[in-house]
Amino acid sequence: MRSLRSLISRGGLPKHKIPLSSVAGNGVDRSGVLTLEAGHLTGSVGAAGRPAIAPLLIRRQPRGGIVNIWLIFIVTLGAVIAVADGLTRAPNPEWELPSQGPLEYEPYYAAFLLAAVTLPLMFAYAKRVRASITEGLFLWFAFCTAAYMKDFSYLRWPGTPLFVTDVVLVVLLLSIYLLLRPHYSRSPLVLNIFLLLFVAAGLLSAARGFWEHRDTILVLRDSALIAYALFLLVGYHLFRSWLSIKRVAVWFFLGTSLSALNGLAWFVVAPEQRRFIAPGIYILISLVATVLAIANRRLRPRAGWVFVGLLCFGLMLANARSLFVTLGIMILIGLLYRRTADGQGRLGRPATLLIPAILIILASSLFLHTQSGRDFTQRSTEELDSGVFHSGEDPNWQFRVAAWKEAWRRFEEYPSAGEGFGIPFVFGIWDNDPRPHNTFLTVLYKMGLIGFIPLLAFLCYFFWLASRAVYRNRKNHRTLFLLIAVMGQMAFCVYGMANFVLESPFLASLFWASMGVGLRMIRILDVEQSLRWNFSVGTRHP
Repeated sequence: MRSLRSLISRGGLPKHKIPLSSVAGNGVDRSGVLTLEAGHLTGSVGAAGRPAIAPLLIRRQPRGGIVNIWLIFIVTLGAVIAVADGLTRAPNPEWELPSQGPLEYEPYYAAFLLAAVTLPLMFAYAKRVRASITEGLFLWFAFCTAAYMKDFSYLRWPGTPLFVTDVVLVVLLLSIYLLLRPHYSRSPLVLNIFLLLFVAAGLLSAARGFWEHRDTILVLRDSALIAYALFLLVGYHLFRSWLSIKRVAVWFFLGTSLSALNGLAWFVVAPEQRRFIAPGIYILISLVATVLAIANRRLRPRAGWVFVGLLCFGLMLANARSLFVTLGIMILIGLLYRRTADGQGRLGRPATLLIPAILIILASSLFLHTQSGRDFTQRSTEELDSGVFHSGEDPNWQFRVAAWKEAWRRFEEYPSAGEGFGIPFVFGIWDNDPRPHNTFLTVLYKMGLIGFIPLLAFLCYFFWLASRAVYRNRKNHRTLFLLIAVMGQMAFCVYGMANFVLESPFLASLFWASMGVGLRMIRILDVEQSLRWNFSVGTRHP
């Protein structure tokens, strides 16, 4: 736990002394927001060095830590539940496959146990660190989603189609807009326009589904494409300080660690299982984040490589070719960055970037000491070889190609507005409605160009905005968190080219929420840069 505390403290916030004269005429409201009068800064948010037009609001850093007795208790209890759950599971070959019907998946009971036990404890944790109940609810949601993913997201009240992700989203939105009232903190206008166009296209597709009397359950399920986009507003408005951003990052990381422990325990009792963690993208994102933290000297190497080893085991147990391809692409993207956040560590070091791949090989070699490990390694190697080097003979790859062709055919029938929501995705070789295993093709054929273009423009503009902020604030050590968010979103997008993302509640919720947090970090970094610029100008020209 000392290593976890060092991760927080070493990247802690420096204490800057601000002369009283520099904030004269400004005020702090009850929520801890410092209101600066118009004209107080000459640099604007998003473009340091240009004249400011509107007043700026900077949230005062709240007091409270991250690691305390409640965190230790929750994580310990969660680890016991995850390991016990894995050790009591039987082989389940159908576990990672789509359910036989929409909204019919039956989750493991351990997910409900973890959620029920940790919810009141998380509220106690939030009170201890002086966070709001709303933030505590999201921390609980992110922790449980990262730990149990599909099993947690399919928890619902018996007899109702309301799932835990939907309930949490509604509660968070009501809490934010009725209690916090974030009218003073607006997201960038261009992104608002793109998001509004995307949601409007989805509403049109849903209206077509109801108008043509399609299956109501299927229409509601397809509406998840736009409904979970509202988590972007949650991420942007709820996390307004570096401390709160660090908290959500730590809890997400702890949740993925529990997922890896659960997969390891399941492997011990059922080594013949094909896959022990699904979908596994959160393991990959946490692995990338841990390597970045070590490279930037924000995590002690001894403790950091222990976590990297655990996550490499988890990535191997996820046993998905798309994850390994995504990892390779993330390494190539990392080579494009010359310097990391504070300008000291380098992502371009091949040794730093190749260590995860080496550890995966070492983790695989450990399995070779047992017969079950050798069998699993052989199966995984054969599947990887079949999918990458002999894709023409691989049935899974051929199914994806057939599904993509079917999705493209449907798009060509209705290119402008798509076919709408509520039509099952069945074709010649499949009648189980799995959707085309490409989240962008799903948007394209269901919502058409009027939905796909705003989504693509939204993502491109976000990456452009974030990349500029990373470069502009590269000497600020806090930029590491934004860089991690950008790499995580890239991993989501690459993974989504061959899997579900926007359609799945356990992926779409944190995909959009992390993008909202990324936008918040861009705003905070630019405000800090404006303050430094104006302070330097003020000292030169008193």
